[in-house]
Amino acid sequence: MLRLFLFFVFFINSVSTTIAQNLILNPGCEDSLINGEIPHWFEVRGTDWQSRESGNPPSFEGNNIFFAGVSQNAELQQEIDVSIFAASIDSGTQYFYFEGYVRSYSQNPTDHSRLILKYLDLPKITLLDSIDLGENSNTDDWLMLSDTMLAPIGTRFIRICLISVRYNGTNNDGYFDGLSLTPDLPVNIENEFKNNIIDFTLYQNHPNPFNPSTKISWKSPVSSHQTIKLFDLLGREIETIVDGYFESGFHSTLYIVNSTLSSGVYYYQLIAGDFFQTKKMILLR
Repeated sequence: MLRLFLFFVFFINSVSTTIAQNLILNPGCEDSLINGEIPHWFEVRGTDWQSRESGNPPSFEGNNIFFAGVSQNAELQQEIDVSIFAASIDSGTQYFYFEGYVRSYSQNPTDHSRLILKYLDLPKITLLDSIDLGENSNTDDWLMLSDTMLAPIGTRFIRICLISVRYNGTNNDGYFDGLSLTPDLPVNIENEFKNNIIDFTLYQNHPNPFNPSTKISWKSPVSSHQTIKLFDLLGREIETIVDGYFESGFHSTLYIVNSTLSSGVYYYQLIAGDFFQTKKMILLR
């Protein structure tokens, strides 16, 4: 799985990263409601999402916070078009940094807040990768969650999912505030992050499902002999797609399917020394 990420959990008295060029619209639920709805966000589950004024609890920033209302299971989403970064995404060099704050109302049991990021292709059908920052029920203060992702090849949309689950009372008190998505690494973690890229990374092929060809990409931290092999569902080797010596950096190859292969699920595996990583691909005839 393409996942080069840092995951931080801080209380608000920690030093927060300065964020610029936020791609999320209405990131703190500060915009006035339109016909009772939160602008730029759409309700997937629950019909009572609203802005809640700072008070109990106080907002992390601004005057309002995201509040799910009374629904027991509620989900709010925003889909961000990142196609303007297509060239750098498809060359395997585009990072996105996400940051968000969550907290719950002090009660027992507590309601939960959950943040999920999904990286999607242009039709918004294929899920290329995702990061689930988990269910959180902190009541003492706002909790910062963050993720740094090297965008999967083919990413054109990033879906931000706010999920609140009610376990107590009549209100769903899993709150969100201070959301941001920026198209690069924050300066204060850039060097640390890039210096810690020590593993090979096999990307999800794109497109997937495919017919008759698909691009397979990978990233190498060192120069070495590298092989990519194709296997069927039973683990039987079908063919070698790549076999050679490669310099460190980003690489890709266009795989044209063998005419004798039938529709179905296959696996391709990157092998470099003691390292190996496997991904699933789907052939549709």
